Amino acid sequence: MARVFITGATGPVGSSLAEYIVRQPEVELSVFRRWRSDLRALASVQSQITFYEGDIEDAFAVGDAVAQAQPDYVFHLAAQSYPSASWGAPVATMRANVEGTINLLEAVRRHAPAARVHIAGSSAQYGVVAPEAIPIKESHPMRPASPYGISKVSQELLGLQYFDSYGIHTVVTRSFNHVGPRQGDRTAIQTFCRQMALIEVGRQGPVIKVGNLDPQRDYTHVDDVARALWALIQCAPGGSVFNMCSGRAVRIGDILDMVVAQGRVPITIEVDLNRLRPLDEPILRGDNSRLVALTGWQPQISMQQIIIESLDYWRLRIRDE
Repeated sequence: MARVFITGATGPVGSSLAEYIVRQPEVELSVFRRWRSDLRALASVQSQITFYEGDIEDAFAVGDAVAQAQPDYVFHLAAQSYPSASWGAPVATMRANVEGTINLLEAVRRHAPAARVHIAGSSAQYGVVAPEAIPIKESHPMRPASPYGISKVSQELLGLQYFDSYGIHTVVTRSFNHVGPRQGDRTAIQTFCRQMALIEVGRQGPVIKVGNLDPQRDYTHVDDVARALWALIQCAPGGSVFNMCSGRAVRIGDILDMVVAQGRVPITIEVDLNRLRPLDEPILRGDNSRLVALTGWQPQISMQQIIIESLDYWRLRIRDE
């Protein structure tokens, strides 16, 4: 029986991963969550999970949970995961992401040293990338352009250091944009879809407010991500790094056009200066050939499916509100 332990399981990737893992044979799943985390994301599998409560910044709580769970596989997804939020809260971002990773790695080192550990990094680690370097390979230099990106570089280096120094089997993914149900409305796709759903029921005027529409981003559905992570943690060598991406980039403005096309009412577009960041990477498109070569994984869910699913999600959520 394989024992799996997830931090950040109430998030969009974590909840999809939990749903995927409980469908695997001979697996026991434990989850570390904050007391205030909303469990609705795990409603369909809640009865199949053992919960440990605490904060990732609390070394004692993390250590106690790992000691009790005795995991074979650890997925570390708990984080302050919004680059935009990191500009206003850089210290809180570092505490959650860097200190939280130290707490987890120390807990594994002390209580479950044979466990395989996945650490969720980010494409934000690369920063602004020249057009000739697209698609971005894992060998590309890291020069993060936000406090969030810096925190993710630190998480990765910590994971690699614990592999080099203590032999902890760590695997890092540099995750490009992930999208799916149960995601908050601080990402472009969800922001557009939520506003459209509000407009359709008359709770917002017929204007979608936007930020910079020119950047291009590489999106992968969270269900595709879950499949990739489960494959990686079982077969990837310790101390290895993989881009977690679709290999395709879509312009934010084109995503907005798809949302508008799926909407049920006419709208206009308005740029909101508060939605503009101090610095936006023009294009982030990853090279996933290393991941594909090792696992055979391929993304299966299209951007059109993502838009339809996200709109339906917000329509239902707003109706329920």
